[in-house]
Amino acid sequence: MRILIALLFVLVTFGSAEAQQRRGTVLDFSGWRGSAAKNAVVRGLRERLDLVSSREVADTGADLSSQAGIANAARSLALTVFVQGEVQGRGSRARTIIHVYDALGNEVAMREGPAPLGGARLSRVQRAAGEALDQALVSIERREAEEREAERQRELAEARAAAEAAAMEGDGEGDEDDEEDEDDAVDDENRLPILVALLGIDGRTRKAGVDLEGGGGRDYDAGFFPSLTLQLQSFPLRGLGGAAAGVYAQVDFGISLGLKSQELDLAGNPGPELSTTAMQLGIHVGYLYPFEGDAARIGALVGFGIDSFSIDENGTMPSSSYTFLRAGLAADARLYENLLRARLDFGYRITFGVGDLVPTFGEDASTGGFDVGLAVHGRLDFGLTYGLRFGFTRYSTDFEGVGMGGMAAATATNLTDRSLQIGLQLGYTL
Repeated sequence: MRILIALLFVLVTFGSAEAQQRRGTVLDFSGWRGSAAKNAVVRGLRERLDLVSSREVADTGADLSSQAGIANAARSLALTVFVQGEVQGRGSRARTIIHVYDALGNEVAMREGPAPLGGARLSRVQRAAGEALDQALVSIERREAEEREAERQRELAEARAAAEAAAMEGDGEGDEDDEEDEDDAVDDENRLPILVALLGIDGRTRKAGVDLEGGGGRDYDAGFFPSLTLQLQSFPLRGLGGAAAGVYAQVDFGISLGLKSQELDLAGNPGPELSTTAMQLGIHVGYLYPFEGDAARIGALVGFGIDSFSIDENGTMPSSSYTFLRAGLAADARLYENLLRARLDFGYRITFGVGDLVPTFGEDASTGGFDVGLAVHGRLDFGLTYGLRFGFTRYSTDFEGVGMGGMAAATATNLTDRSLQIGLQLGYTL
């Protein structure tokens, strides 16, 4: 059993590194200006993937027109995604179709962009490639999680069968005592959870304001919109006891639901609706030390995250995508048995990517951010878990150089981006 728990810890702890080591390739695009379309897609993905050249993929000799061929190439080069597409039509009315396939050859995402012609359209093709990759990675990570869970269940079933066989032979009396001790600990309120899975709905806001060089500025306000969230928490080494039990891992994901934007003209009249998507992903590992039989926990976390806000092309505010490393502190305390606990989080975000804010508002930018979170949560004896949480996030960006590219281009000095959230969560604790 300890070997299985250690295996789970390895999988969770290195989840962050795995997310940053995804490898992929962009294959040739057919049709009119297919090379331009491919180059735009490469520019859109080169900071998101460890890209392997299409020539290196071709050198494997795999038939990339079939699922089996894609799977063979994936095994040879350790590839996660294949991006391929075509340009349909010619001239300004042409459309760029982007397909993303997983390592088994299954199509997991598709996006459509404009003709690969002109800087603005090529930027939109880049953005469409990024959106397709986001959709593909969510699907791939879900499948991988299901495969890991199936493997875990198989190993647990094998271990249970082996224990039962040993008991029947009369050689497992000590093992039976150990299993009874574990069963007795199931209802122990001091036991750290090996896994907490929570699904929730957040109400979120997003306000961004930019100061332009020479005076004036621009503002964006998304209002109050819903977001679907998933949170996983784990103390994977709890069974080892002692100091090792405090090793901790956490995954957070959120995606907006039905979010739209409207640009106001000079008279304050709203224009057409703009498709808008907000997405957050964070993978963290660290240590939470339990005090007094888990009456309180305190510790630190480090992690990697993406906080993106994508808006269709407009003349006010471009899409943003903050890629960051996060260093944070966390404290959790029992208020009333395990029916009510409270948790406080604070994190500083070392940001090294801002999406389309550069070059729209400047040639370069430096960004920092922080987040604060407060949650009250609890669980019932049979595992049902619930929570209410509040959060605030703020980014501050300073620009350098002249802004260019896209309808919203302008030279800016700084930008402040704030987000507030409140949400309900429901799930299960093991």
